[in-house]
Amino acid sequence: MKYIISQRNNLYTEDNKIYYNGKMIEYEGDFEEAVLNKKVEIYRSFLSRHFDNMIVLTGAGSSFGIGKTEIKGMTMKKLWEEIVNKCGKESIEKLGKKINYKIDDITRVNLEEFLSHASLYLLLYHDTDSEVKEIVNKIKQIIISNCTIIMPEDAPHKEFLKRITARKLKHNRLKLFTTNYDMLFEQAANECGFTMIDGFTFTFPRVFNGNNYDYDIVIRKNSRITAQENYAGKVFHLYKLHGSLDWEKDEESGQIRKCDFVNNKMPVMIFPSSIKYETSYEQPFFEMMSRFQTELRMDNALLIIIGYSFGDKHINSMIFEALELNHSLQLVIVDPYIDNFEEIIKRTERSANIMLIKCDFNELALNYPYSYAYSQEEMGEE
Repeated sequence: MKYIISQRNNLYTEDNKIYYNGKMIEYEGDFEEAVLNKKVEIYRSFLSRHFDNMIVLTGAGSSFGIGKTEIKGMTMKKLWEEIVNKCGKESIEKLGKKINYKIDDITRVNLEEFLSHASLYLLLYHDTDSEVKEIVNKIKQIIISNCTIIMPEDAPHKEFLKRITARKLKHNRLKLFTTNYDMLFEQAANECGFTMIDGFTFTFPRVFNGNNYDYDIVIRKNSRITAQENYAGKVFHLYKLHGSLDWEKDEESGQIRKCDFVNNKMPVMIFPSSIKYETSYEQPFFEMMSRFQTELRMDNALLIIIGYSFGDKHINSMIFEALELNHSLQLVIVDPYIDNFEEIIKRTERSANIMLIKCDFNELALNYPYSYAYSQEEMGEE
């Protein structure tokens, strides 16, 4: 079994023996614990390196199984099971025939493909088929409902934010991109006292304007000795690539505004379907994608991908194009099922800038190396 895959670091096991870069490692005690300790040692050493620009991209894996109530983050497969359960097998099969989507095994339907067929059908018939429109809207409401997650006390998001934002204040802010609709990172930030620069104004109502990403927060005191700005701590940038439960659209002005995510019945989101690529060129999604592409081209940058299945071609293209053009960009992929990324594993054979780590979000959050330089700088130490 493979635990870390890269040109410089390869950790794997065979027959209860641990191998690192082809050499067997001697260990005492529990086998699983020895593997974990060696794995953490390797990736902590790498992540402790200095990077001028920190970028994180998260997908469904950063929310899976997390939730204070009965609603918890789930995979696309589980979400489809929930849709079939709520809509009924017969209704789904009937809809499949109508939109020309062949269903051989209802348990193995691709949700994105199914909604793509339904969306194209409605586009073709100008939304006149009320039966199809009704069930598509019901599916969307099920998706919204199952993404309305209340963060539990032990959610790893809080610890992860504390550790990964612990950087010297003179360095660039963490840029956190996510394809998730849920509000787990926002809830974690609020509970831990972080300030999020998320593209929305600080006035009420909060309205989206991409220029807000160019702002920062500094602490200015009347008795400053020098003219140097004192950047505030606990600040990071948040980008919701596919929309968010707390976004709503003002139909009169067309503006995207912040609202209460629990009671928002029509959030601004890109639902799973083939037309999401076209939608990503509309605002505010285009702004988010443009910022992502720009960050990937920054010097000495680290991109950490957590729980993202590489199911979005336009995002994938940006990542791999950046790896070809920006030789200082380092890519770390964190996922419990790294063996599934066959094409990316092949890329590691010709690129020294890629590392895959067999790890879930909770493990990474607890073991991400904490930089004490941050707290020392806050106290005025060097």
